[in-house]
This record gives sequence, C-alpha cells and structure tokens, in this order.
Amino acid sequence: MTQVTVTLDKELDKVVGIIKSAYGISSKDKAIQYIIRDKADEMLERELKPEFIEEMKNLQQTAKFKSYKSMDEFWEEIEND
Repeated sequence: MTQVTVTLDKELDKVVGIIKSAYGISSKDKAIQYIIRDKADEMLERELKPEFIEEMKNLQQTAKFKSYKSMDEFWEEIEND
C-alpha cells in the first residue's frame, strides 16, 4: 500500500470528519480512501462496459423498433396501451 501525506485546510478536514462520522469509518485516512473510491466509481461508471455494448449491438440486430414523429405521438401510444 502506498502512503501519501495530505495537507487539508480546515474546511476539507471538517468534511472528512463528517464523512467519517456519518459512515462509521474508524479513521480519517479510511474516510479519505472512501471518498476517493466513491469518486472513482462515479467517474468510471461513465464509461460503457464492453458487455453492455455487445448486448446493445445484439439488441439492435434482433429487436423490433418503432419510430415516432414526436414525443406527443410516443406518449399517446403509451397512454392508450
């Protein structure tokens, strides 16, 4: 495991303390790790996973799709079903 020295201003230190308390985390370093993991998950989720892309390609080839001229037409059909 890599060790890093981090300097936080009072406001950020307070935020780390709040997250530590809110989630029952035992130490500030673990709270910082939690924050980093949470942000990393958020950033990495934006990329489409290869399995999802493959599934969408298969769906595009096998599924039947219908085009609509407007959203009103779409909602009309949904509401009448």
